[in-house]
Parts: sequence; structure tokens; C-alpha cells
Amino acid sequence: MVATASRMFRERGFEVSLAEPTDAVGLTTGALYRQFHSKEALPGEATERAFGELRALLAGFEAAGDDDRTAAREALIGYHFSPEHRDITATGCPASVLSADVSRQPPDSRAKEQYIRGVREPAGRLGNAAPDTAAHPPAEEADDPAVPDDALATLCTMVGALVLARATAGSSLSERLPATARTTVSAPGRRQSPSAAPGQLPGPPARSE
Repeated sequence: MVATASRMFRERGFEVSLAEPTDAVGLTTGALYRQFHSKEALPGEATERAFGELRALLAGFEAAGDDDRTAAREALIGYHFSPEHRDITATGCPASVLSADVSRQPPDSRAKEQYIRGVREPAGRLGNAAPDTAAHPPAEEADDPAVPDDALATLCTMVGALVLARATAGSSLSERLPATARTTVSAPGRRQSPSAAPGQLPGPPARSE
């Protein structure tokens, strides 16, 4: 249920009728409320699920690169800016597709809490320097200054470029924005690396239902 709702919310927003994910998995509305107690609880669970998939994706890139942090970072950047990822929302980057919906949630909502946690954690792995685990505590305990400025800048560029590329779909800008952003955030000397070509990247990990 949570996995299905997570995909639907990323594709169409939190305004998706609760009947749609329940029908998709064969549950009744009554069963939904017995599990989540209120309709506000499901977006929080779905947001957590979406960022869990992102963490699994990051782990997959790291494993494929034999824990070479720079290679994993470049693989992630290449995948993020690929046309395939740009054209996918249901299983795409939650930081970009959920931002508008989460911004309308109450400050104390679970969806907003999970979004902030979910954005902060991968952001710390996008910097050019290896993260210092002593200086950077786990995501649930970290505050904003714990994430390096260059990592935040990379995150802003990646998320912003993807949002704009999707919003301008069908125009030349939709092609230029990801390419320009990728050049900006890629490590020097790796911007034209054949290993970062979208067709050669490992795809996202298989989803469990």
C-alpha cells in the first residue's frame, strides 16, 4: 500500500484520492484507516518510502563502484540527469517531485519531517570531500550546518535543474538544462567520462512491493 501510494504521490501529488491506491492493492477504505488512522498519515509514510528508495539507489551505486565514493557520486549524477530519469516521476527523485506538495504541509507534519530528513541525508554525500562521520552526525540528529556548503549547492543544482527540465518538457530547454547542470556539478576531469553515459549506468534497484 505504501509503495503504491508513494509512486502515485510522486506522479500526481498528494491530492490523489485515497481510493486509488487502496483499489490498486485490493484494500478497502476501512482497512486503510485501520492501518494509518487518518488520511494525513499516508503521505508521511509514502514520503519516507520514497526517500528509502533513494537511499537504496545510492547504496547500489556505491556497491557497483566498490565503495569508490567519487565514482558513486558521478554515477548518481549521470543517472539523475539522464533523459530516462527526467521522464520518470512515479519512481523518480522524491526531492524534486514532492517538493511542491510538501511545501503545503503543516510544519509539524510527518511528510515534512521525512522530506527534510530525506533531503539532508543524501545531501551530505554529494560534496567533493569525503564526509566526516564525527563532524556529521546521523541525519536524524544533524542540523543544517552539518551538511557542507558545496554539497548543498550540488543538491540545489540537481533538484532545481530536474524540476525545470520537467516543467519545460518538449522544448530545447528541457534538453539543455540537465546537460548544463551536470557539467556544473560533475567532478573536474570526469564531465565527459564514458562511464557516466546514461546508457551505461546501473539502473535503480528493483522495488519491493
